[in-house]
Amino acid sequence: MKKLIVAFFTLISSVCIFALNVNDSINFSKKMSYPIIIQDSPAKLFTMRQFNQNYLSSYSFLSHQLYNNFPKKFGYLVQYFSELFFLLPLTHEEGHRSILTSLNIGSISQPYYNKEGAAYVKGVPDSGLKYLRDNDLPDFIRLHTSGLESDYMLNNRIEELVIFGFESKKILNLDYLARKINIFSYYTLSMYPSLIPKLKEESNELERDIVGHDVYGAIKNLYRPNIPFYRYTNYDDLTTEELNFLKRVGNRALLNLASPLFLKPLNIIKKNKIKVSLGMGYTMCPFGDFIDENIFVIYNQKYNLHAYLRQYENRNTWFMGGGLSLVDYQISPKFKTTIAGHLWNQPQNLDFNTSNSQFGGSGDLLLKYIFLENQSNNSMSIDLGLNYKTFGFLPEEVIMKEHFGVRIGVTVNVIQKK
Repeated sequence: MKKLIVAFFTLISSVCIFALNVNDSINFSKKMSYPIIIQDSPAKLFTMRQFNQNYLSSYSFLSHQLYNNFPKKFGYLVQYFSELFFLLPLTHEEGHRSILTSLNIGSISQPYYNKEGAAYVKGVPDSGLKYLRDNDLPDFIRLHTSGLESDYMLNNRIEELVIFGFESKKILNLDYLARKINIFSYYTLSMYPSLIPKLKEESNELERDIVGHDVYGAIKNLYRPNIPFYRYTNYDDLTTEELNFLKRVGNRALLNLASPLFLKPLNIIKKNKIKVSLGMGYTMCPFGDFIDENIFVIYNQKYNLHAYLRQYENRNTWFMGGGLSLVDYQISPKFKTTIAGHLWNQPQNLDFNTSNSQFGGSGDLLLKYIFLENQSNNSMSIDLGLNYKTFGFLPEEVIMKEHFGVRIGVTVNVIQKK
């Protein structure tokens, strides 16, 4: 996708140049936390949640070391080129790969741009993908959308970190912008075929990307899952009805610009005891797409609340959902917790065409116990997460059937230099 990549490079380069000219100093919060998930459910390396969390902690920690030891402009350049050539495709392709791994399908992530300007997940024969399409269409569609799902959820994590004051915006700004631009490039720019070169499948099926163009492929298979199987879908392959759905996707993706990290008016209340921020988001899912309205509340500098309303839509029917999280609440000097609940009404059997709905939900509890602390006030906690969900789709949770999961990790708390 050479032209798409060029457009992406141009946009992110403009952002980088602006950052270099405007921001010459970076102020850090004093104490930073870096959670790492050692084992998630299913116990296969790596789930989408596990890779995203570990990536973001590593990125944040290394960025702090970079800015503590080198000039600020040099730090921006290192972040920029790392993002451009490795980090963005790495997490995007791992999103795709995580779904295959959860389904016990072996694959190879190749997160480096080839001569066509594309990164791949490969190593899966046509027969395996065709079997999945014919027998488990929601998971097959999710193979297409999971890279963008991963980008979307990483942005959600960054918004929480910055708004709740757990991390500096300037540390995560380039990563956040890169993913926003990537989502825009896939969804909105895909409406303009002159920007998207036609893809040709490699002769060796094991060298082919698992899905080709994420958005075109997802839309084609939602509407026509029974046609003869092929991977690489181009703009010209889409029917009139599918092109109308592409316009819906491309236009709704602009909602991702309504971010409190972009638009100061979305930080609507700033008082001593309460701060409130609003935002919106959009991405595709296994049965269509969804829109989020996010509400972030900090009360009394103690309670960090993230609530959201979600509207799913399949072919023609809307379904509702929502959730609420209490994030990083200090129970005592030794214990912290994060509690989250999600409820949804989704299409029955995650079907694209039905108007029948199916109720579901999920609950998640994370407990952190600080068991190591030194004289410098650096510390480490051991983390235990418990999750139950009914049948249904929950972003970043790779299992869509009913599932009870356990995860174990650690959090390293470090005093960073100013």
